[in-house]
Amino acid sequence: MVEMRDIWKTFGKKEAKVEALRGISLSISQGEMVAIMGKSGSGKSTLLNILGGMMSVDSGEYLYKGRQVNGRCQKELTKFRRDEIGFVVQYFALVDDLNIFQNVALPLKYQGYSKRKIQEMVTAALRELGIEEKANAYPSELSGGQQQRAAIARAIVKQPSVILADEPTGALDEATGDSVQEIFHRLNVSGKTVIIVTHDAKVAGNCERTIFLKDGRVEKMEAHPFQKEKALLQIGFLKKGEEL
Repeated sequence: MVEMRDIWKTFGKKEAKVEALRGISLSISQGEMVAIMGKSGSGKSTLLNILGGMMSVDSGEYLYKGRQVNGRCQKELTKFRRDEIGFVVQYFALVDDLNIFQNVALPLKYQGYSKRKIQEMVTAALRELGIEEKANAYPSELSGGQQQRAAIARAIVKQPSVILADEPTGALDEATGDSVQEIFHRLNVSGKTVIIVTHDAKVAGNCERTIFLKDGRVEKMEAHPFQKEKALLQIGFLKKGEEL
């Protein structure tokens, strides 16, 4: 689904020049759940922004479903983000003066859906995340975990193929973070490709694979299918004795 070939990205000029990505090559299959780890400054967020079509590359190829992403015009990139990508960020990025229903409806606002269709889609997303009863509440009235659920609902309301999450459990306590991680597993089981930037080894260990970045390069990759199997057992997708 995703293929990157020798991706380079630089910020600044001369003495202020920073090479954020230095020849990144990787591939992610449809339906995978992948973690990206690395120290601050390793290029994680830059990589995520390029994957989401939010940032261009200096050189190299970024292919999505076999088609080039780099080099597309802004109109095509906007359509790519709208149709294919759902973003989830660490501090939720909810609009304070909109209620939860209105926040989740934001990605649908300019897509030509009828009010009835928007009502159906938003209600379904809130129900899937277990916060349907919070539709009329405002972000300040919700706990951190509920706010993150609302942010995930906003990311999935348009039914994207890929969910990109930047430190989605970083602002949450451990128990709430575990429940959010379960949500990502359920979305992954339903067919979504999930890519999570995280500092949390526990979060990464519950993914199928971890890509480690160091100084803008892929340092190594680790597969951990047994941890993924354990996580799916916990959410009831697998039964004891079954295998992936």
